[in-house]
Amino acid sequence: MANIERTQVLVTIIISLLIQIALLQAETVASDVHPNISTLKSIVRITNRLGDGSTLNLHCKSSDDDLGLKIVAPNRSWSFTFRPNIWGTTVFYCHFTWPRGHSTHFYIYDDIRDGVHRGIPCIYCFWDISKDGPCRFNQATDAFDICYYWNGDPKQ
Repeated sequence: MANIERTQVLVTIIISLLIQIALLQAETVASDVHPNISTLKSIVRITNRLGDGSTLNLHCKSSDDDLGLKIVAPNRSWSFTFRPNIWGTTVFYCHFTWPRGHSTHFYIYDDIRDGVHRGIPCIYCFWDISKDGPCRFNQATDAFDICYYWNGDPKQ
């Protein structure tokens, strides 16, 4: 009787391990097929390109995270990483200020514009911030040529 119980325990353990292995393999396959399955991190890097020696003050936040006030020296960068949510609704909003009373804002990451399902996905979201507006790095052209007005409209 003890041998039967021991065998049942071993079979249960083996089945449990096989199920765990199968789930790990399924997760790996799903991640390879669909890159937005909550395992893919995005990075946002913001570089001060104001061009006149001005310091860039920025304060970024999402509905879940407040990243606090950051002060970025000329031609220097600050960055953060995050995982876009599975619903495709992740948004990070940044408020920018610089000397002489300039104050503006921009959605530095908007899943509708930047998500992996879009034409120009933003996994490495590198931005140059100038007085004329933000420009995102385009890996296809190797240039900061995805530019926007401060109101969010794309520049042509």
